[in-house]
Amino acid sequence: MLRPRLKSSLLTCPGDEGLLAYDPLSDRIHRLNPVASLICELCDGRRSVEELTSIVAPLMAESQGCQVDAFITQGLEAGLLETAPTPAPAIDPASLAKQLRDQDKLEAAYICQFHAAEQTPEDANLWATLGELSHILGRREQARAAYERYLSLRPYDAEIRHLLIALRDEPPPPRADNDCIQQLYERFSTFYESNMLEELDYQAPRRLAALVAELMGERTGLRALELGCGSGLAGVEIRDRCDHLAGIDLSPHMLELARGRGIYDALEQAEIGAWLQACEQRFDLVLACDALIYFGDLGEVIAGAASCLEPDGLFVFSLELGSEAPYRLNDNGRYSHHPDSLRALAGGAGLEVVRLEQGYLRMEYGEEVEGLFLALRLASLE
Repeated sequence: MLRPRLKSSLLTCPGDEGLLAYDPLSDRIHRLNPVASLICELCDGRRSVEELTSIVAPLMAESQGCQVDAFITQGLEAGLLETAPTPAPAIDPASLAKQLRDQDKLEAAYICQFHAAEQTPEDANLWATLGELSHILGRREQARAAYERYLSLRPYDAEIRHLLIALRDEPPPPRADNDCIQQLYERFSTFYESNMLEELDYQAPRRLAALVAELMGERTGLRALELGCGSGLAGVEIRDRCDHLAGIDLSPHMLELARGRGIYDALEQAEIGAWLQACEQRFDLVLACDALIYFGDLGEVIAGAASCLEPDGLFVFSLELGSEAPYRLNDNGRYSHHPDSLRALAGGAGLEVVRLEQGYLRMEYGEEVEGLFLALRLASLE
């Protein structure tokens, strides 16, 4: 008598409606609806097809009762089910998940990572990776659950605490806290430039430099300040027109990269808002290239930049475009801003918008990120 069982090599995890099953031997994913998922869960090698039908049929519409036989036949043909136990292959699901991710097989990687985390629940890193894969695949609830498990093991992680604010739909803070930024860029600093330039096709430095060239023409001899200078990808674009180029950044690791580039006359570790409030210098150009994406409320920054500008100076910066006013904290932990809100903030700080352009900023997980590119100057008193 036929007593089907789930194939021993399969790894399963909850999907959007039913189960997801991945077979590493055939490199195949099976997406099962709720009925098929129930049948698979009942296929343990002890029940006959008749017994399975008697259990499942009462739960189904009358017209679907005959589908149990058909599903089992299809499952056997597809390699989802087997009729005799076979030795399960020796698989390290975490290693397999990494291998599959490197091959851009993200859903298969997700299934394997789910198994890895469930098998070793005390390993915080497994939950963090599961959260990241869930986010990439748009599985928001699964990302939240995985990050919450991670945070229960590592409650001091400021970056994950910040991500969970968005994933829990909590009211966003006015900006990411200092610990989050420093932790984030300590991690980023080891691969920042190769990631931004080679993988993400980072366009903000070039676009802001083009905006400066358009508005300032051939003007040189500038005193310039770069907020959140990072490794200097934007600074190098404007160095030739500057007599003095200063950079500030909260991350000591990114400042080391900037120092190694050798283009800045002065570098200082500081938080942008606090530094601008205390600033007594004046600059012809204040630049912030993707440095404000961890700020929601930009009022303090825009007002501070205004107070540092020479009468004919420019504040040029980039942001991520948002559809919600004034801003939104997205699931990736970054803020996006609405153009109308930025115009209002500029006006409130005594600045006028010289340029506000929308366009391609960079790639993220295969999708184009739409950005805002702005140039502000002190409003005329005439």
